[in-house]
This record gives sequence, structure tokens and C-alpha cells, in this order.
Amino acid sequence: MRRGVAPLLALLFLGCRPPVPAPVAARGVEVRFRPGATPPADVARLLERVPSATYDEGLQRAVELLLAAARAPSSRISPEASADALTAAAYPGFARFSREYNGGAFPDDLADALANAALERDQPVDLALARRNFSDGTTLWIAGFAHRPLLLDPLPRDLAPDDLLPVQVEATVKLPPLTLFVAPPDGPVRVMPMPQGEALWVDGFHLPGETRLEVVSDAGGDAQVLLLWSALVDTAAAPPETLPLASAKPLDPIAAAESLYAALTDLRAQAGLPPLTRFPAFEPLAREHAATLAARGQVAHVLPGQSPGVASLARARFHPQAKHLEDIAAAFTWQEAQALVELSPGHRRNLLCETCTHMSVGVALEPSIDAVPRLFVVWELLSFPNGEPTPIPDYDRSLP
Repeated sequence: MRRGVAPLLALLFLGCRPPVPAPVAARGVEVRFRPGATPPADVARLLERVPSATYDEGLQRAVELLLAAARAPSSRISPEASADALTAAAYPGFARFSREYNGGAFPDDLADALANAALERDQPVDLALARRNFSDGTTLWIAGFAHRPLLLDPLPRDLAPDDLLPVQVEATVKLPPLTLFVAPPDGPVRVMPMPQGEALWVDGFHLPGETRLEVVSDAGGDAQVLLLWSALVDTAAAPPETLPLASAKPLDPIAAAESLYAALTDLRAQAGLPPLTRFPAFEPLAREHAATLAARGQVAHVLPGQSPGVASLARARFHPQAKHLEDIAAAFTWQEAQALVELSPGHRRNLLCETCTHMSVGVALEPSIDAVPRLFVVWELLSFPNGEPTPIPDYDRSLP
């Protein structure tokens, strides 16, 4: 998750078609939602448990690809495998995948978790579910879940160099202004306002490879990824690689934070950007928020009644105010958490903020007894227009 949306940085055709659009190459697979009228029996049972849910055949295809890539019941679903499966299935929603391994019964705990996730937002939900039975009578279940606040007009996944891509969305619920992020195989992420109900003709597909596109809503700095898909320029969709096995090595949040600092410095160096200065004063705030998220098992910038978020905590305890760009992720390793934000154009743009000067990272381990625990990570990319914040003395904390 992230905060902040940058201004327009690229040339584009906005709100109208170009006079003579270039012909689109052989369409191949279309990126689109695929509501299914007759879901499999397991999915039909899941739909009864999750409010406002719809079966999507594309999401089901992605789940089946991930299930086929699992080499053992303990296999983890990596961010790279998830992205590959969604690209191959041409599903455009911002989907999450969950797994449950049991003795063969319907995964009631997984169904309850998905029902709770559906209630987080007043939006339609796409669902998919598949299972793999093992010879010892056990079963691995994988579910796909995605809120669907936007409808996307079908568009080609496979492009020829220099094609134009017509992107048009319609909201299913009331949303704040939308932004489209476009991350090419090489070069800076482009950012452009995304109108609703009008075609946005996107150019710039010059390099062979995979370009990631992301539609984000931004309400007062609290951004949500609504759509995420890939355009393939003269390249084939790769099937997900064999899923890795769960590691028995205990996770160390402090060591993970140190590795994430180094990974962010390396990423910025590859982009030709200077390193950020570590800001230890905000690290306890980032860890505090990460720990709250881990206790809830939920990824969010703000948890009403539990955590007002890092920016609010900082304003209450430090002066002057800082400017925050924030990414949040939950994953089984720090490498997977880093991959999650790097795969998302909007999140990656925060990590490559050119005006930021400092950073703070907080990591917490999910409390878990009967499942592999996850690391919850909070990145704070910071700039200080009025100077570095300093702690507010106790006697002065009630002042505005």
C-alpha cells in the first residue's frame, strides 16, 4: 500500500481518440473480467459464504496455475508467481491469494477470512477456489480474492512495438480521482490522470518486454490499488515457476529491516538516485504501526480505533511536520515484501522518490501458532520542508 500520487509526467492522449490511431497488433489474449455463470461446486459453496461475491473465470485460471506450480503442501505463493499467474490469465484486478492445507474438508477458516476481507470495503468481490488432493488424504486449497470497484473495457494483452493502448474504466462505486501508473521494462514510471467513462490512449510501448499498468485511487493521501495488469510487447506470458517451500528458519524482524534498508539503497542506485539517510527517530513509529497490522493480520495505512497511521503518530510526537510517502506489505520473507512493492508501479514510484531525503522502515512478525507467520513491513519515504523533526517535550504534547 502507499500514500501520495505524483503529478503528470508523460505525454498522452487524454479523453479523446487520436485523429488516426495506429493499428493494434494481433490481439491474442484480452485483459478483461470474465464473470462465470456456472462456477465449480467448491466455488459455488464459497460464494454462499462471501457477501457481494462473483465467480470470475480469469481469476480461476490464475488460481489453477498457482495450484499446478505447487510442488508440496507447504509451498508458499510468492509475489512473482502471483504476478505471472495473473498475467497469463489476463485478469486485471488487484488480486490476493490465500492457501489452506487440511484433511480434505471444505476450508471454513479460509472462507471466514475471505468474508471478513469482503466486508472491509463496500465493493463487489471476485472469487476463485481450487484444490489439490494428495495421496495421504490431505488437500491443499488456494483461493483468489479481489475487490472490483472498477470495470475495465477489454483490451489486448499482447502488443507490437509502438502500439497505442485504449484504457477505459467505469466505477461500480463512488471513488475519488483516479491515476494510471505505467511502468515499462526500463525507464521511469509514468503517471497520468485516469478519467472515468472516457478512453485514455496510452503510448510509449517502445521496448520489448512486460509493462505493468496500475489504476490507483487517492483520497486525501490514502491510496488504494484498484486495477493491476500487464501489457506484453513482443513477448510471451511466462507460467508461474514452481512455488517455493515454506522455510522452517525463524524470521528476525530486526534483521529483515536491515536487509530492506540495503535493498532500497540498491534499488535507488540502479535508478541513478542518491541513497536516503536513515531516520531512526521515526523507526519506533513505523514498528508500532507494523505491529498493529501484524496483530490484526491486515494491511492498511490506518486502522480506525487501533492505529491512526505513522504520519499521524509523527505529528503528535514530533515537530515540525514531515512529508510522508508510505508503502506497506505483508509477506513470508523480506525478499517477497520487497518484490511486492517493486512489482507495483505506484509503490515502486514511492521508493524512487526524487525529492525524499530520509527513510524509516518498521517490521513486525505476525503472531501465529498453526500457520507460517508473515512479516509486516512499513516503509516511510521522508522529506522535511521545515527541517528535521524533533521530539515534542511531554509538557508541550497537548499543543497544536
